[in-house]
Amino acid sequence: MDRKEHMWFFFQFLQEVEKGMSKEEEKQVMIEKAINLKLMCDYAVSCSYGDIVLIICMLHDYVKMLDELRADDIQYQAYYRKKFMKMADRLAAQICYDYDEAVEKCRKKQQKKESNSDVGEDGLSQLIRRDFKASKKNEGGEE
Repeated sequence: MDRKEHMWFFFQFLQEVEKGMSKEEEKQVMIEKAINLKLMCDYAVSCSYGDIVLIICMLHDYVKMLDELRADDIQYQAYYRKKFMKMADRLAAQICYDYDEAVEKCRKKQQKKESNSDVGEDGLSQLIRRDFKASKKNEGGEE
């Protein structure tokens, strides 16, 4: 899958994820005790379930893109990749979201659309035969 196809799949995947969310899931979720150690203060942050799902998806896809671009970067492989994946996995576990399952579901849906969009030679020849028989009938009926 080249870069353009990957990005197209990513956007289709995010669209499918958003479609699948109910109004209940769009309600705000409070994230409390987000502490800024430099300022020694804590914050309460709110975001929806859907926002967290999108963050998880973006982290996974960001890691995939960096894997292609920075395959030979030791610092990325040793530290950042693990950190991003751990963050995505931790968020997913907290909201019971299975990224791999969602990707597979989207792939199956996409493959189904692609296979249904192709009429194929058999369907096309049947259509031509049907139109040919209908035109013969109309010619015979007009005389």
